[in-house]
Amino acid sequence: MAPTMNISYDQAPYDVRQDIAHTHCNTWDHIAAPGTWLSGERRVAIAAETRHAAGCALCQERKAALSPYAVKGDHDDLGDLPDAVIEMIHRIVTDPGRITQSWVDGLIAGGIAEPDYVEMVGVIVHTMCVDGFTDTLGMPRHALPDPKKGEPTRILPSGAETDTAWLPTIPPENADETLLAIYPQNVGDSPNAPHVRRAMSLVPSEAVSFFKLNDVQYLPPEAMWNVEVNPRSISKSQVELTASRVSSLNGCFY
Repeated sequence: MAPTMNISYDQAPYDVRQDIAHTHCNTWDHIAAPGTWLSGERRVAIAAETRHAAGCALCQERKAALSPYAVKGDHDDLGDLPDAVIEMIHRIVTDPGRITQSWVDGLIAGGIAEPDYVEMVGVIVHTMCVDGFTDTLGMPRHALPDPKKGEPTRILPSGAETDTAWLPTIPPENADETLLAIYPQNVGDSPNAPHVRRAMSLVPSEAVSFFKLNDVQYLPPEAMWNVEVNPRSISKSQVELTASRVSSLNGCFY
Protein backbone atom coordinates (compact mmCIF):
# COMPACT_ATOMS: atom_id res chain seq x y z
CA MET A 1 0.00 0.00 0.00
CA ALA A 2 1.35 3.43 -0.97
CA PRO A 3 1.99 5.75 1.99
CA THR A 4 -0.24 8.78 2.45
CA MET A 5 2.41 10.81 4.29
CA ASN A 6 4.96 12.85 2.34
CA ILE A 7 8.39 12.63 3.95
CA SER A 8 11.33 13.77 1.83
CA TYR A 9 15.06 13.93 2.38
CA ASP A 10 15.75 15.97 -0.76
CA GLN A 11 17.16 18.78 1.43
CA ALA A 12 19.30 16.48 3.58
CA PRO A 13 23.03 17.26 3.79
CA TYR A 14 23.76 13.73 2.55
CA ASP A 15 22.18 11.52 -0.08
CA VAL A 16 19.44 9.41 1.50
CA ARG A 17 18.16 6.22 -0.10
CA GLN A 18 14.60 6.40 -1.40
CA ASP A 19 13.64 3.22 0.43
CA ILE A 20 14.41 4.97 3.72
CA ALA A 21 12.16 7.93 2.89
CA HIS A 22 9.43 5.56 1.70
CA THR A 23 9.64 3.47 4.88
CA HIS A 24 9.56 6.56 7.08
CA CYS A 25 6.36 7.63 5.29
CA ASN A 26 4.90 4.21 6.02
CA THR A 27 6.04 4.49 9.64
CA TRP A 28 4.21 7.80 10.11
CA ASP A 29 1.11 6.28 8.50
CA HIS A 30 1.42 3.36 10.90
CA ILE A 31 1.61 5.61 13.96
CA ALA A 32 -1.40 7.66 12.83
CA ALA A 33 -3.68 4.71 12.16
CA PRO A 34 -5.76 2.88 14.76
CA GLY A 35 -3.74 -0.03 16.06
CA THR A 36 -4.66 -3.34 17.59
CA TRP A 37 -5.63 -1.88 20.98
CA LEU A 38 -5.15 1.89 20.73
CA SER A 39 -6.87 4.59 18.71
CA GLY A 40 -4.99 6.73 16.22
CA GLU A 41 -5.45 9.70 18.56
CA ARG A 42 -3.88 7.82 21.48
CA ARG A 43 -1.01 6.57 19.31
CA VAL A 44 -0.11 10.06 18.05
CA ALA A 45 -0.33 11.37 21.63
CA ILE A 46 2.15 8.66 22.68
CA ALA A 47 4.49 9.71 19.87
CA ALA A 48 4.26 13.35 21.00
CA GLU A 49 4.98 12.40 24.62
CA THR A 50 7.92 10.29 23.44
CA ARG A 51 9.46 13.43 21.99
CA HIS A 52 8.61 15.50 25.05
CA ALA A 53 10.11 13.09 27.59
CA ALA A 54 13.74 14.04 26.94
CA GLY A 55 13.18 17.47 28.49
CA CYS A 56 11.52 16.19 31.68
CA ALA A 57 13.32 17.55 34.77
CA LEU A 58 12.21 14.64 36.96
CA CYS A 59 13.59 12.13 34.45
CA GLN A 60 16.90 13.97 34.31
CA GLU A 61 17.18 13.91 38.11
CA ARG A 62 16.32 10.22 38.20
CA LYS A 63 18.82 9.45 35.47
CA ALA A 64 21.57 11.12 37.51
CA ALA A 65 20.57 9.37 40.75
CA LEU A 66 21.99 6.09 41.99
CA SER A 67 18.47 4.68 41.79
CA PRO A 68 15.52 6.16 39.88
CA TYR A 69 13.31 5.26 42.84
CA ALA A 70 15.26 7.65 45.08
CA VAL A 71 13.81 10.71 43.35
CA LYS A 72 10.15 11.58 43.80
CA GLY A 73 8.14 14.13 41.89
CA ASP A 74 5.91 14.72 38.91
CA HIS A 75 6.81 14.33 35.27
CA ASP A 76 6.81 17.29 32.91
CA ASP A 77 4.25 16.09 30.39
CA LEU A 78 1.89 17.32 27.70
CA GLY A 79 -1.20 16.49 29.76
CA ASP A 80 -2.82 14.21 27.19
CA LEU A 81 -2.20 10.80 28.74
CA PRO A 82 -2.80 9.00 32.08
CA ASP A 83 -0.07 9.20 34.71
CA ALA A 84 0.88 5.52 34.39
CA VAL A 85 1.32 5.88 30.65
CA ILE A 86 3.45 9.00 31.16
CA GLU A 87 5.65 7.11 33.62
CA MET A 88 6.03 4.25 31.17
CA ILE A 89 6.93 6.45 28.20
CA HIS A 90 9.34 8.65 30.13
CA ARG A 91 11.23 5.75 31.69
CA ILE A 92 11.56 3.87 28.40
CA VAL A 93 12.77 7.00 26.61
CA THR A 94 15.15 8.36 29.25
CA ASP A 95 16.39 5.44 31.37
CA PRO A 96 15.73 2.10 29.63
CA GLY A 97 18.84 0.44 31.02
CA ARG A 98 17.36 0.37 34.55
CA ILE A 99 13.93 -0.96 33.72
CA THR A 100 13.16 -4.00 35.87
CA GLN A 101 10.54 -6.71 35.84
CA SER A 102 9.06 -5.37 39.08
CA TRP A 103 8.58 -1.96 37.43
CA VAL A 104 6.83 -3.55 34.45
CA ASP A 105 4.73 -5.73 36.75
CA GLY A 106 3.72 -2.63 38.71
CA LEU A 107 2.44 -0.91 35.58
CA ILE A 108 0.48 -4.00 34.58
CA ALA A 109 -0.98 -4.30 38.10
CA GLY A 110 -1.86 -0.61 37.93
CA GLY A 111 -4.10 -1.09 34.94
CA ILE A 112 -1.98 -1.10 31.78
CA ALA A 113 -2.94 -4.29 29.95
CA GLU A 114 -0.07 -6.37 28.57
CA PRO A 115 -1.07 -5.92 24.90
CA ASP A 116 -1.46 -2.16 25.46
CA TYR A 117 2.04 -2.02 26.95
CA VAL A 118 3.48 -3.80 23.91
CA GLU A 119 1.66 -1.55 21.46
CA MET A 120 2.82 1.56 23.29
CA VAL A 121 6.40 0.29 23.14
CA GLY A 122 5.88 -0.14 19.41
CA VAL A 123 4.79 3.47 18.95
CA ILE A 124 7.68 4.69 21.11
CA VAL A 125 10.37 2.83 19.17
CA HIS A 126 8.91 3.71 15.76
CA THR A 127 9.01 7.38 16.76
CA MET A 128 12.52 7.25 18.21
CA CYS A 129 13.95 5.47 15.17
CA VAL A 130 12.73 8.11 12.73
CA ASP A 131 13.60 11.00 15.06
CA GLY A 132 17.05 9.55 15.63
CA PHE A 133 17.61 9.47 11.89
CA THR A 134 16.67 13.12 11.34
CA ASP A 135 18.62 14.19 14.43
CA THR A 136 21.72 12.47 13.09
CA LEU A 137 21.35 14.27 9.76
CA GLY A 138 21.00 17.59 11.59
CA MET A 139 17.54 18.08 10.11
CA PRO A 140 14.34 19.26 11.79
CA ARG A 141 12.14 16.44 12.98
CA HIS A 142 9.13 15.64 10.85
CA ALA A 143 5.80 16.98 12.04
CA LEU A 144 3.82 14.19 13.65
CA PRO A 145 0.92 12.91 11.55
CA ASP A 146 -2.70 13.75 12.18
CA PRO A 147 -4.45 10.78 13.79
CA LYS A 148 -6.69 8.69 11.58
CA LYS A 149 -10.20 7.80 12.61
CA GLY A 150 -11.36 4.27 13.15
CA GLU A 151 -11.51 1.54 15.76
CA PRO A 152 -8.66 -0.71 16.93
CA THR A 153 -8.94 -4.29 15.71
CA ARG A 154 -8.72 -5.72 19.25
CA ILE A 155 -7.49 -9.09 18.02
CA LEU A 156 -5.39 -10.99 20.55
CA PRO A 157 -3.22 -13.59 18.81
CA SER A 158 -3.13 -17.14 20.11
CA GLY A 159 -0.04 -19.11 21.00
CA ALA A 160 1.62 -16.65 23.39
CA GLU A 161 4.06 -18.05 25.93
CA THR A 162 5.41 -16.54 29.15
CA ASP A 163 8.71 -18.39 29.54
CA THR A 164 10.95 -16.03 27.55
CA ALA A 165 10.37 -12.42 28.61
CA TRP A 166 8.58 -10.27 31.17
CA LEU A 167 5.53 -10.14 28.91
CA PRO A 168 4.01 -12.88 26.74
CA THR A 169 5.61 -13.46 23.34
CA ILE A 170 4.79 -15.75 20.45
CA PRO A 171 7.43 -18.24 19.28
CA PRO A 172 7.70 -18.95 15.55
CA GLU A 173 6.11 -22.37 15.89
CA ASN A 174 2.93 -20.65 17.12
CA ALA A 175 3.05 -17.69 14.73
CA ASP A 176 0.52 -17.16 11.97
CA GLU A 177 1.50 -16.23 8.42
CA THR A 178 1.57 -12.50 9.18
CA LEU A 179 3.80 -12.80 12.23
CA LEU A 180 6.18 -15.22 10.52
CA ALA A 181 7.43 -12.23 8.52
CA ILE A 182 9.53 -11.14 11.52
CA TYR A 183 11.20 -14.53 11.98
CA PRO A 184 14.05 -15.33 9.57
CA GLN A 185 13.44 -18.60 7.74
CA ASN A 186 16.16 -20.58 5.95
CA VAL A 187 18.56 -17.64 5.93
CA GLY A 188 22.15 -18.76 6.42
CA ASP A 189 22.73 -19.76 10.02
CA SER A 190 20.08 -17.42 11.37
CA PRO A 191 18.44 -18.29 14.68
CA ASN A 192 14.72 -18.89 14.37
CA ALA A 193 13.58 -16.30 16.86
CA PRO A 194 16.14 -13.89 18.34
CA HIS A 195 14.67 -12.29 21.45
CA VAL A 196 14.82 -8.82 19.91
CA ARG A 197 12.55 -9.99 17.07
CA ARG A 198 10.20 -11.81 19.40
CA ALA A 199 9.80 -8.92 21.85
CA MET A 200 6.67 -7.25 20.40
CA SER A 201 5.09 -10.39 18.94
CA LEU A 202 2.05 -10.14 21.25
CA VAL A 203 0.94 -7.30 18.95
CA PRO A 204 1.94 -8.62 15.51
CA SER A 205 1.21 -5.40 13.60
CA GLU A 206 3.75 -3.52 15.74
CA ALA A 207 6.41 -6.20 15.36
CA VAL A 208 5.97 -6.51 11.59
CA SER A 209 5.99 -2.74 11.02
CA PHE A 210 9.00 -2.20 13.25
CA PHE A 211 11.12 -4.78 11.47
CA LYS A 212 10.25 -3.31 8.09
CA LEU A 213 11.78 -0.11 9.49
CA ASN A 214 14.69 -1.94 11.10
CA ASP A 215 15.53 -3.91 7.97
CA VAL A 216 15.78 -0.69 5.94
CA GLN A 217 17.73 1.38 8.47
CA TYR A 218 20.01 -1.51 9.45
CA LEU A 219 20.16 -4.82 7.55
CA PRO A 220 17.58 -7.32 6.34
CA PRO A 221 17.87 -10.90 7.68
CA GLU A 222 19.48 -12.27 4.53
CA ALA A 223 22.35 -9.82 5.04
CA MET A 224 22.64 -10.27 8.80
CA TRP A 225 23.40 -13.98 8.64
CA ASN A 226 25.10 -14.29 5.25
CA VAL A 227 28.54 -12.72 5.20
CA GLU A 228 28.55 -12.45 1.41
CA VAL A 229 25.28 -10.51 1.22
CA ASN A 230 25.61 -6.76 1.70
CA PRO A 231 23.00 -4.41 0.20
CA ARG A 232 24.64 -1.31 1.69
CA SER A 233 27.22 1.08 0.23
CA ILE A 234 29.55 0.64 3.22
CA SER A 235 31.19 -2.58 4.33
CA LYS A 236 29.64 -5.03 6.77
CA SER A 237 32.36 -4.14 9.28
CA GLN A 238 31.44 -0.47 9.02
CA VAL A 239 27.75 -1.29 9.42
CA GLU A 240 28.38 -3.33 12.57
CA LEU A 241 30.82 -0.80 14.03
CA THR A 242 28.21 1.93 13.60
CA ALA A 243 25.43 -0.27 14.98
CA SER A 244 27.53 -1.25 18.00
CA ARG A 245 28.42 2.35 18.75
CA VAL A 246 24.80 3.48 18.52
CA SER A 247 23.69 0.57 20.72
CA SER A 248 26.30 1.45 23.32
CA LEU A 249 25.33 5.13 23.37
CA ASN A 250 21.65 4.23 23.67
CA GLY A 251 22.19 1.63 26.39
CA CYS A 252 20.72 -1.00 24.08
CA PHE A 253 21.48 -4.34 25.71
CA TYR A 254 19.58 -7.57 25.16
